[in-house]
Amino acid sequence: MLPIHNANLPATENDILQVEHIMSCQLPTVYRRVLQEVNGVSLANGVLIYGTEELIERNETWEVEEYAKGYIAIGDDGGGMVFLMAIQGNDSSVFAVDSGDMNPQHATVVTMDLSKWLQNGCQ
Repeated sequence: MLPIHNANLPATENDILQVEHIMSCQLPTVYRRVLQEVNGVSLANGVLIYGTEELIERNETWEVEEYAKGYIAIGDDGGGMVFLMAIQGNDSSVFAVDSGDMNPQHATVVTMDLSKWLQNGCQ
């Protein structure tokens, strides 16, 4: 069982489509599936995976489109690291980058599989 601190109800298809429309992108397939199961989750270890309500605001705040073009911020660790996924393709890898840098070239690979990482409590 995940060490979940707080989880939201699943996102509707309309919620997801609205985010994609506003952000002018298609969300990564695996992240889309996560939103359809739980529309944002906060884990006991401080990891926050954004739901549709936080996604737009967080990506604007982190200026992802400007500094990490081709990526989307899907969460953060509560301590200054932002989790990115590539928008293009079906890659389920998650990268961590410092919120003060946001350059994907300086990111480290957190996991090659978002689903497994979530199942393991984002350890």
